[in-house]
Amino acid sequence: MFDLATRRIIGATVLMLTTVVTIGMVWLTEEQRMARFEAMHKAKAIENGALLYEQYCSACHGAEGEGVPGRGPSLNPGVFQHYEQLKAQGYPNSLRNFIKLNIAAGRPVRSTYHSNETYAELMPAWSQDFGGPLRPDQVESLVEFVLNWQTAKPAPAPALAFEAVGSDLTKPLPPGDPQRGQALWNQEVKQASGVAASCKACHGLRPGEVMVGPSMAGMATLAAERIRAPDYKGQAKTPEEYIRESIQQPNAYIVEPEKYAAAPGVSLMPATLVNQMSAQDLADLIAFLLTLK
Repeated sequence: MFDLATRRIIGATVLMLTTVVTIGMVWLTEEQRMARFEAMHKAKAIENGALLYEQYCSACHGAEGEGVPGRGPSLNPGVFQHYEQLKAQGYPNSLRNFIKLNIAAGRPVRSTYHSNETYAELMPAWSQDFGGPLRPDQVESLVEFVLNWQTAKPAPAPALAFEAVGSDLTKPLPPGDPQRGQALWNQEVKQASGVAASCKACHGLRPGEVMVGPSMAGMATLAAERIRAPDYKGQAKTPEEYIRESIQQPNAYIVEPEKYAAAPGVSLMPATLVNQMSAQDLADLIAFLLTLK
């Protein structure tokens, strides 16, 4: 039998060998383990980014990044195409940093992907580092979500196989459903074109809430007052007609033009939004707004 000292030496040797083998096994599998961890982290970031995108970005860029005329350009595939154009002109930054910079700091000048595109609002800064509401980790999640589109098929263009209501105020409207109108406002359902209504991106529903445009709180009462205002030059005779005119022909009467005009006589609200909604969509939105008294 081994004496106590010998047993201790053997035990220490076995322990050391076990430790070395364990460390070796961990080292051999570390790359795979880290790859799995990074994949899980990226998947979680994409999931978080999807929720943030729906909340902050979809109203202007579309649910699938397809873009919203008059509100925001295509990101899927528009942002990738635009980056390739910039890269060909010598832009030195990576795609990831290009997307991150646009989200974090916004686009402070009125530039677009294509010369024929115009939007009512500049891209705001979203990162807290630039005065926005999002933490750095939330910005990173949005970047991951947008980058994820690069490996997927581009979003289809908005469906146009429907009759847009357009700007014609004489076009008959069907009876409106205020509940569906509220669902359209809240983006719980989409318009007949397949594009989500962008109302809540610019208008709040709480009294005094000023976003891009004025609050819609009490709109039924306000509409009745505005058609009697001395400076009103529109055609509406009833609150319903006033709301309809404001949506279909937003330049007919601009409330507080010093705040809500993009240029003299031009409302911040794009006149092209009615090209995305059907007569039923419009009727339902009007019916909902008439419940706000």
